[in-house]
Amino acid sequence: MSNQQEENKTEDMPYGLLISAAYNSQKNAAILKFYEPVSQRIFLWADKSGHKPYCYSKLSPDEIPTEISERDDVIDIKQVKLMDVLNDKLIDVSKILVKDPLAIGGTQTSKSIRNLIDTWESDIKYYESYLYDSSLIVGKYYKIENDAVVPYDLEISDETKLSLKSMLLDKQSDTNLPDPKQFDEHVSQWANLLNQPIPKIKRISLDIEVESEIGRIPDPKIAEKRITAVGFEGSDGLKQVFVLRKSGIEEGVNELLPGVKIVFYEETKEKEMILDTFELMKKYPLLITYNGDGFDLPYLYNRASRLGIDRQKNPLYMMRDSATLTDGVHLDLYRTMSNRAFQIYAFGQKYSDFSLNSVSKGLLGEEKIDYGVELNDLTLYQTANYCQNDARLTYNLTAFNNDLLMNLLIVISRIARMPIDDISRMGVSQWIRSLLYYEHRQNGILIPRRQELDNRSSNV
Repeated sequence: MSNQQEENKTEDMPYGLLISAAYNSQKNAAILKFYEPVSQRIFLWADKSGHKPYCYSKLSPDEIPTEISERDDVIDIKQVKLMDVLNDKLIDVSKILVKDPLAIGGTQTSKSIRNLIDTWESDIKYYESYLYDSSLIVGKYYKIENDAVVPYDLEISDETKLSLKSMLLDKQSDTNLPDPKQFDEHVSQWANLLNQPIPKIKRISLDIEVESEIGRIPDPKIAEKRITAVGFEGSDGLKQVFVLRKSGIEEGVNELLPGVKIVFYEETKEKEMILDTFELMKKYPLLITYNGDGFDLPYLYNRASRLGIDRQKNPLYMMRDSATLTDGVHLDLYRTMSNRAFQIYAFGQKYSDFSLNSVSKGLLGEEKIDYGVELNDLTLYQTANYCQNDARLTYNLTAFNNDLLMNLLIVISRIARMPIDDISRMGVSQWIRSLLYYEHRQNGILIPRRQELDNRSSNV
């Protein structure tokens, strides 16, 4: 756990919005990420319940192969009863508990049990499994008391209560409901959840520029070219850009927008510029990028490593197909805006392709800066303006229309029971699947395998 995690770890938290979750391999525990609106910081809480990764098998405990049952990473195999909704009956299944999520799935080798026998619920990310089992809803408020997570509801307005009553609860007399009381409870729970106030989340956008050759895009995995500029725009009014000087490149004329602060670094000080970038990122709980998963963040991460920057000073964490912050949350708006649900239904198809320029033009009425020359031929101030403008556009995509996109992401997280960063990267079918998984777990129902559903539908 990093120093910042230690600082933000708290025995008691007045209340905070659960916005994300992760798995900490060092602690072998799920980590919850709460946004505390008063301090505007992320608070991290590690599970203390002893919850472990698991999957199910329809083999009895005695039938589980010894190559599985005798493994060191298998904690226990016990028989439990779950509802098989495809056959409408309770069945006995073996619950295989393990020490490490990779022992369930995530590899192509025999390390993962799902590669050895038929298993159920072995394709669910561990932190999602933890959220479902713990009845935790992303986007809901919680407080931490005596090192335990406790639900906390903010009061909704009397006007909202009256509207809900007139629109929903008073209408049930017109319907033939089998259980009106249960209907009341469900409607009230959903209405209260969806009407909880959403705080303005402190955040910063980031965009980087890198030396490049004409016709060749720098490889973020190798990160051999220097980072020439880093632009920022913050919800607290921060407007800043770091620029690396380069011999033979003129400083040029300052064309930056009013209020933008520029910091120049000598040509040999790229390492210091990256370290300053990391320190600035750590001050914000939420990082916004445009294609940060595919370029900006892996490039920063690998460039820092190439320059010998201590891993402990690097706030980034790389995953297989995305990037995040160890002590925060990262949203890649390229993946969000590529989602047809946002493009068509939320934003009325105001953009036709998913480039920053097209999306900004459609939603903001603004465009990227085009100087009509190659990026390597720009003056230092032109590079600064180009880079900071991209960061500004990226931030404004989350801020226009009273933080519309941020509010949408939180509301969808509440419905889908999914971390906000996953919501921003995944499609509608995955949102619905997550909600169904949550409901199955809440009601003791075995989640069917895809093949079972395909077989069932083919016989209809």
